[in-house]
Amino acid sequence: MGGNSVAPGDESTASAPACSGIRDLRRVPDATAYGYAQRRSWIFFAWWYPALLASTGWALTAWLRFTRRPPRPASNLLRVERGIRGTPVMVWTILVATTAAVVALILFTPNGASPENLPVLGLLVTVPLGSAAGLLHTRRLMCNNAGLYARWLERRSLTEHS
Repeated sequence: MGGNSVAPGDESTASAPACSGIRDLRRVPDATAYGYAQRRSWIFFAWWYPALLASTGWALTAWLRFTRRPPRPASNLLRVERGIRGTPVMVWTILVATTAAVVALILFTPNGASPENLPVLGLLVTVPLGSAAGLLHTRRLMCNNAGLYARWLERRSLTEHS
């Protein structure tokens, strides 16, 4: 028998591996505690970590939002126009590929749709959806650039006269 073997009902000498951080297995009756901790870590990575990245990104680019300097002219208008036309194709490609990957993982992996795998599947869905939403938002800004710029000029002239 191995070093951590315990006779059924005799937990008085049970001990966990040294790297586990658990001193006494009597305090952890089964792997449920590890499962709970794992679920909590998945929730953190699926929700809080992207929120932290988003808030950091917002803080790093705040000076661009609140500047009064006029913008520089776009340097490559053909590339911008090509990006506007190509964005819907990219978004559909991202959505179809993500759907195919998630469905394949659910169907072809053991316990693919089990509750234990749902946080991982959710993470695999949120990253491409966020990218697709960002691409569509950028396209909307580029398509409505004249109105955006006119409103910015109006706000700027109002603040200069105040």
